[in-house]
Amino acid sequence: MKILITSGGTAEKIDTVRSIVNSSTGLLGCAIAEAFAAQTPNAQIFYICGKNAARPKADVCITEIEDSQSAQNAISRLLADGPVDIIVHAMAVSDYSVKAVSTPCGMFKDIAGKISSDHDEIAVHLQKSPKIIGTLRGQSPKSTIVGFKLQSNVPRGTLLDAAYSLLQKNDCDFVLANDISEIAGDMHKGYLIDKYRKYSEHGTKAEIAQAIVQAALNHRRDI
Repeated sequence: MKILITSGGTAEKIDTVRSIVNSSTGLLGCAIAEAFAAQTPNAQIFYICGKNAARPKADVCITEIEDSQSAQNAISRLLADGPVDIIVHAMAVSDYSVKAVSTPCGMFKDIAGKISSDHDEIAVHLQKSPKIIGTLRGQSPKSTIVGFKLQSNVPRGTLLDAAYSLLQKNDCDFVLANDISEIAGDMHKGYLIDKYRKYSEHGTKAEIAQAIVQAALNHRRDI
């Protein structure tokens, strides 16, 4: 069995020392990787993660990425290398990348060094990045795909609706819905929803990881 897990956040460069970073520790992705390693000891597990993401202690193949484009490239290379049974796309990928930066000296698309801190103002121009989740089914038609949907301070019904919409739009098999207001320390409330809009509720990262592993493995057995 071949399993791909993405984890952590991306960092979109403004210049050589500054970036716009998605705030993700990668702890949940790490827990998922370790849970798969425990349940499937003979599987090949590939862990594509942001630079500051938590790393599994289990024996997995780690690829470190920086921005959304390098994440897409790493995922595409792996999927082109042969069939992947399970994809868990837990990475917090930036919705926008830096298109250009404006300073009083002009607009720059490629920053070769550090923008001077003498400027009272600079403007960072962003452009929408392609959604990686939307490319997975086309690249790996037979994979079991688990997507993630994070919201902020919304009612449960709204969160579940958004997660199910993402599942349908991207032809996922499952989506883990969570709200940033319900994540603190050991508490991490998550709702794992399937194609029939049935969902299970979990209260910690460990519980979420086990639920994803069991759902994905059961799905593989049913194929």
